[in-house]
Amino acid sequence: MLHNLTFGLFSKKDTASFMQLMVYVKPYKMRIVFALLAIIGVAFTESYLAAFIAPLVNQGFVLPDGTDMPMLIGDGILEKLKYYVDSFQHAIWGTKHKIWVVPLFFMGLVIFRGICRFISAYLMAWVATTAIGHLRQDMFDKMLLLPSEQYQSMSSGEMLMNMVQMVENSINHASGVFIVLTRDTLIVIGLVCVLFYLNWQLALLIMVMFPILSGLSRYYRNRLKGVINNAQKSIGSLNTVINETHQGHRVIKLFGGQKHSANKFNQVNTLIVRLGKKISQADAARSPISEVVGSTALAVVIFFALWQSQQGMTTIGEFMAFIVAMMQMFGPIKNLANISIPMQTMFLAADSVCAFLDTKSETDQGTTKLSNVQGYIHFNHISVQYGNETTKALDDFNLNIRPGEKIAFVGRSGSGKTTAINLLPRFINPVAGEILLDNINIQEVNLANLRSQFALVSQEIFLFDDTLFENVRYSRPAATEMEVMAALQAANLSELVHKHPKGIHQPIGTNGSLLSGGQRQRVSIARAILKDAPILLLDEATSALDNESERLVQQALERLMTGRTSIIVAHRLSTIEQADRIIVMDGGKIIEEGSHTELLAKGGYYAMLHNTSNAICGQSI
Repeated sequence: MLHNLTFGLFSKKDTASFMQLMVYVKPYKMRIVFALLAIIGVAFTESYLAAFIAPLVNQGFVLPDGTDMPMLIGDGILEKLKYYVDSFQHAIWGTKHKIWVVPLFFMGLVIFRGICRFISAYLMAWVATTAIGHLRQDMFDKMLLLPSEQYQSMSSGEMLMNMVQMVENSINHASGVFIVLTRDTLIVIGLVCVLFYLNWQLALLIMVMFPILSGLSRYYRNRLKGVINNAQKSIGSLNTVINETHQGHRVIKLFGGQKHSANKFNQVNTLIVRLGKKISQADAARSPISEVVGSTALAVVIFFALWQSQQGMTTIGEFMAFIVAMMQMFGPIKNLANISIPMQTMFLAADSVCAFLDTKSETDQGTTKLSNVQGYIHFNHISVQYGNETTKALDDFNLNIRPGEKIAFVGRSGSGKTTAINLLPRFINPVAGEILLDNINIQEVNLANLRSQFALVSQEIFLFDDTLFENVRYSRPAATEMEVMAALQAANLSELVHKHPKGIHQPIGTNGSLLSGGQRQRVSIARAILKDAPILLLDEATSALDNESERLVQQALERLMTGRTSIIVAHRLSTIEQADRIIVMDGGKIIEEGSHTELLAKGGYYAMLHNTSNAICGQSI
């Protein structure tokens, strides 16, 4: 239906996504109805103000003739309508007090129009702002449900653009387009009626310019569709560059990458500027062309009106009213002709927003809820393959882990260590095989309940821009201050708390920027300690730390691993040697397993990695 209201400029495919978003404004339909009534009031007054000129000239500057009120002649609809119009005109123009009645009536019309404009603009802005809030909330909720691979395929800039700019473009532009389409269309219709009422022959001449202006709009719409789409995508790329520069500012400065980053930004920024100029050029050319078409029509009207005047077919008042109505019609017609750019932006933004909302969420068909988990884990013929890669990250992987056992995965980068860990909380899913937790297939377990059984400490530490207390309590929001403090003490962070005036409530900056690397790692350990999950996942938890920081972190990890099934991915010998069993991986398969002493005695792949690492750095593998 919407594509019909766009005068054929946009197809059903163009408008489909936008109509999908209309569910966000549907709850406020009564406000939209009142806004529409106010818009009708604006259109009515605009039309009547044009018709106001004819009696003003023809009757306003002559003395009252003393004629009586018109009599109702006939019972037909047209006769009754003419009677009411003539009676209304007589009440204004036939009175001897018209010297003050007419100006007051004129001011009343203008004030009424102003009130209607305010009501329509305010109500539509209110609806748009409220709908944007709900839509943005739904998009954020959707983002929380996206599978992990979606975060890898979509840049942060693209996600940010969808959450902020595209949402506003789709709804705010919709509000503006609705007002223009309804108000200006009704004004044009009302003024066309006035033109036919005043002089139907001249009105027919005016109708010629409508298909011409419609053709111009269709031409510009087709020409700019791709340009606007590319411009919006480029803004997403620009957001990504800015985000990378903010997060990686230390790397950029350390490696002297300012010029490279500036060139990267300039390349995208230049493209946006170039596309913006194309849009501005087309937009700037459209108004003069529309004015030329309108002025041509006006010139033709003047020619025929002068001819009619010579034939006694029209009055000066009617001619002036006709010209005023015609001139008043140019503005709305130009607005309607220029609406294709905001409409195109609106539809493309709606496409982007709907594509994001329609992205498949994490599948959670599990209904089983686990309790009192012991920590028995069984990988049964597991295979994992990423995207279009030909090789498998895990290939027919089998492993049993006993409750309370400490398992260390060892192998070169890309051997499948982290993949094995990511399978357990279902950050990724296997293409074949099954994983059992306490003899229950994890696919049958409720996803939130499954993840509550794991605590993760990773080398990719993420801390929120909040206080130390809130960052630790994130794993258990109901925890008390005393419980959080106990977790911090277990993570060797008591000194950090005591030396700061705000203690446990001290801010830690964006991603813990106010803390050292070791402190950041221990905050993540404190978070895991507070969660008190039965299974612990450690992914390179002690990498890139100095000896003192490693010692403190290692002590905290030992406390954390006590009594828990622990699965460790590490290079540090100090961590690996403490494992009950070491799983040596290569090419997505287990090639060796045993204790540190047993594997060294075998003199196999692990021993080779161990000896090579010792020769290079003396402490890592």
